Amino acid sequence: MRGAGASGRRPREARAGGRWVRGARSGVGISLRRRLLRAAWVSVISVVLWHPAPVAAAGEVTATLAADPARIVVGEPVVLSGVLDAGPSCTTGREVVLEALPAGAASWSAQAAGTTDAAGAFSFAVPPSTSGRYRATFPAAAGCSAVSSPEVGVEVAARVELAAPSPVRAGACPRVVVSVEPPKPGSPVVLERRRGDRWVELGTAALGEGSRAAFRPCLGFDDLGAAPLRASWPGDRANAAGSAQLALEVLRAAWMVRVDGLVAGRAVSVAVADDGVFLYRHLDATPRTPASNEKLLLSMAILDELGPDHRIATRAAARRVEDGVVLGDLWIVGGGDPELGRARLSLLADEIRDAGIRRVTGSVRGDTAPFARDWWAPGWRWYFPREEVPLPTALVFEGNAAGGVHVADPERRAAAFLTRRLEALGVQIGGPPGVGRAPSGLETVAEVASRPLRAILARMDRTSDNLAAEVLGKLLGAAELGPPGTIAKGAEAIRDWAAAHGVRVRAFDASGLSYRDRLRAGGLVRLLDAAEEEPWGEALRRALAAPGQGTLEHRLAGVEVRAKTGTLSGISALSGWVWLERQGDWAAFSILSAGLPKLTAVRIEDAIVRAVAAGAR
Repeated sequence: MRGAGASGRRPREARAGGRWVRGARSGVGISLRRRLLRAAWVSVISVVLWHPAPVAAAGEVTATLAADPARIVVGEPVVLSGVLDAGPSCTTGREVVLEALPAGAASWSAQAAGTTDAAGAFSFAVPPSTSGRYRATFPAAAGCSAVSSPEVGVEVAARVELAAPSPVRAGACPRVVVSVEPPKPGSPVVLERRRGDRWVELGTAALGEGSRAAFRPCLGFDDLGAAPLRASWPGDRANAAGSAQLALEVLRAAWMVRVDGLVAGRAVSVAVADDGVFLYRHLDATPRTPASNEKLLLSMAILDELGPDHRIATRAAARRVEDGVVLGDLWIVGGGDPELGRARLSLLADEIRDAGIRRVTGSVRGDTAPFARDWWAPGWRWYFPREEVPLPTALVFEGNAAGGVHVADPERRAAAFLTRRLEALGVQIGGPPGVGRAPSGLETVAEVASRPLRAILARMDRTSDNLAAEVLGKLLGAAELGPPGTIAKGAEAIRDWAAAHGVRVRAFDASGLSYRDRLRAGGLVRLLDAAEEEPWGEALRRALAAPGQGTLEHRLAGVEVRAKTGTLSGISALSGWVWLERQGDWAAFSILSAGLPKLTAVRIEDAIVRAVAAGAR
């Protein structure tokens, strides 16, 4: 039982002298308590001054914003949505403004406005025309502070549209229109065609009125079926790049069906191309013997090397000339003019007399260099030197034949003729005509030039002159690979030239007499098509026979065509250019066949050329 006045709490006591004394205070205890109290107050003040307390975690204000999707095409909507969390009284029904900063703009602008729902959510659907950044802002309201969401970016690609008629016939050049939105006048668009696993550019055009550009891609034989096209716009500061694709249905043209019937089941290769586009192909990658179509390769290679206006010189030269007297022999040095004969040697005699020459103490001699005297090529039949091609020499005289027989001494015959002409002009000659290799160090006394190369090729190609081909082949070989000129060097120069233009051929001669020569119709057409872009291209086309000329004397009347024929036993060829009546343009073509009677092959060749001329494009 407690005594009166007891409060129920234990009275203060202090220990003194080994016993507790009620109501006493210890000095040490008082001091410690005061120090602890003071330290606690300092800690509270420090927290208040240096770490301002935020609004209670439960009342923290946040706003989110997201774009779905973040990349669109012009005309498509983007949904911009988010959530405001500003406490019970500042979340529901809050005004929210969607603002945008378009690419290139200096200031933000309002795009849409609304209010949050009961959960603070909001959403806007907008169709932007340019790329830009967006944010959601919440103006201050009674008791509620202003809030802004983080910014989000939206990339807007230009809308590219591609329009073209479909289906179309192979060989046609349909109008393809590309349009871009928003309008981008003056900026470029690119049209491409898919080839295998890659896109190949067909052309570039600037957008014009209505932000449109038109193309005329020509669709060839390789486009039969579905021809995928793609139009691309590169993008700018306001809009990302855009593209569109379209698959055109390409059908066989009637003339193609006609050619299909002509070559069906036969060993006939056909290729037709215009401006790099193949209009027709049939077995065009099959290597075939080209016969005299080899002369087309020679013509292109030598025109590229020497040019169409090149003239081949034939010289009269001597070691010493004093006071109108040639001391020693007077040499005729040929340069590979396959047309040299009496007329031009008579002119050389006149030039020698006009140069003041009155006497030659030695002889007139024909030079047997700078060409080798080879007269054979792999793949030639044994009788070809006797019947098909005279000996190809640097100094040619009268086709290197006499009375229809090929001769082995054209240089001696040229020297004998010049001797007689000089004597007829009053020039004394000391010895009989002869031949040999001209010594070095000769001085030119007089010279004559051949006709321009374009004229020489016209005669060679139209009449299919084998001597001219092998002489010019040796000339080409010497120019490309160094003297002496040989048949093998000429063939190598032809192979090298074709390879440099992306076409592989097998050539053993320049005339096409070799049964071992091989050429693909597609490869020849590529070379002919490319030749049109060369400075000498027109000269080559004019060098080929037209209907009624040379080997086309009785063929293709009424068709505008320039072509080279080719014939060996069981081999026929016709290649060149044919005028496309509907297109008003030349197309390169090549027809190579094997195993057909010549009359059958000619009938097929002519029918193909007529079909192409009337129907292509």
